[in-house]
Amino acid sequence: MMLVYPPIGLEINIQNDKVQTIVIENQKMFYEIADDIYRQINGINGDTVISENYVPLDLSKFADIITQFIPFTSNRKDILSAICSELKEKAVNGALYNATQELYTYIEKYLFDLLEDIDIETDICQPNDITGILKAFDLHIVETDKKLTEKLFEFIMASMKYKKRKVFITVGLRDYITDREAEDLFQSVLLNGITLICIESKATALLKHETRIIIDKDLCII
Repeated sequence: MMLVYPPIGLEINIQNDKVQTIVIENQKMFYEIADDIYRQINGINGDTVISENYVPLDLSKFADIITQFIPFTSNRKDILSAICSELKEKAVNGALYNATQELYTYIEKYLFDLLEDIDIETDICQPNDITGILKAFDLHIVETDKKLTEKLFEFIMASMKYKKRKVFITVGLRDYITDREAEDLFQSVLLNGITLICIESKATALLKHETRIIIDKDLCII
């Protein structure tokens, strides 16, 4: 996989067995590159190109960027919606189909019994899918008492599975975790075949599972 940012001639060959860190000491360039990637992930054209086998990836479909770590939650609307979509399919296929229909019938009877004595004419409609039931029971990813790196890894795995993302970019992650936590996280993502790119504003300890390039204040690439 390659990452290219033509305005400053940046070209990076991203290794499969390493997490790629990009240290950008120039504040203006730090913002411009991070913002360019963020905008592309949100469907706006930009300069950064991430390619696989020389074919550019559509970042809005295949990449995710993480810029906020306080607070950090895996319970993002897009992740939960993607999980709901898979569960909707599961509910009407195979062994669960009959159970789903029985559940609708039971809930419908319960609601008619509940409405029986009210003075206003009312009616209910059977739902098209189980989305409403999942929301009523507050479907969410459990995060209680988990470290930031644990929650981050769970988010990456969920995004990869349910949203088909293959590239993850963090901005400023190393300001929030220890070197040991970073090394454990890096090892976990690499074992799962995940491409992780960390954009940082300053150099920290170079870890075993990490490779790094530095863009200094004069935009020299080291």
